[in-house]
Amino acid sequence: MLYQELLDVCHARFADFFRNNPIFSNQFSWSGYNDECYRLMYSQNRADSIAPVSELKKQIPELEELCSECRSFFIPARNQSLPRYDVIMGNQFEGVLMEFLMHKLCAPVCRADEEDLHMPDCQVLKPDGTTAAYFEVKFHGAPFVCAWQKTGRHCYEGSATLDYKKIKNQLEIIERLEAPVFYVHWIEYPCLKGIFYETSKQLKQYVAVAEQNEQMFERKKRRGDEMKSEEAVYLKKIYPPLLKMKDFESFVEEISALLKSNGE
Repeated sequence: MLYQELLDVCHARFADFFRNNPIFSNQFSWSGYNDECYRLMYSQNRADSIAPVSELKKQIPELEELCSECRSFFIPARNQSLPRYDVIMGNQFEGVLMEFLMHKLCAPVCRADEEDLHMPDCQVLKPDGTTAAYFEVKFHGAPFVCAWQKTGRHCYEGSATLDYKKIKNQLEIIERLEAPVFYVHWIEYPCLKGIFYETSKQLKQYVAVAEQNEQMFERKKRRGDEMKSEEAVYLKKIYPPLLKMKDFESFVEEISALLKSNGE
């Protein structure tokens, strides 16, 4: 599995990066338990009939205890958000993924937002230096434990969080780009782990549905919000459906096809 390979590559780097910060006991590791979670929560799950957590606990014996540990660990942690640290941490995940993809694709993968911060995070370049594809990286390491009570979504399926206003603004910019844009969700929950992705077109459609049905969730302000300008505080959130996203292997295949279709 490609994601396990990525974890093997980045394990030492993240162990060093998080050495002074508490992380969940199985974060950035993989076991047979995660195999089962991936299979039942994603591979064999259905968007029109999403498996409830209560049923999954019957099929995955370890899940009951892990859910309890997850609640104890992440509910207090969600009340903290330090902007400077969040940016540094986000750069770590983007850097690791870019390096990994560069090796797999045998093509340059670099930042796309150095001159304009509203651009997607990263880009894959063709041999002639033009862009084959853009992608935005979103790391999700803390599941929305109270998702069912707050949004009616199961936590493993409905925790991939995006800032509504920020995404709306970015989608307008994306409309003007010639290369396709992908939103890559790096999920590292105690149960479900993996790289999943959706197209900007999918996301635009989901945003429209969320607006029509008023499906945005407005979180409470956190301590870190006080350190940001008012314009940089995004309280309204949307949660794209996990089961309509494709997997890591498909992402690498799709980018490879874009590189080949545009010539060597």
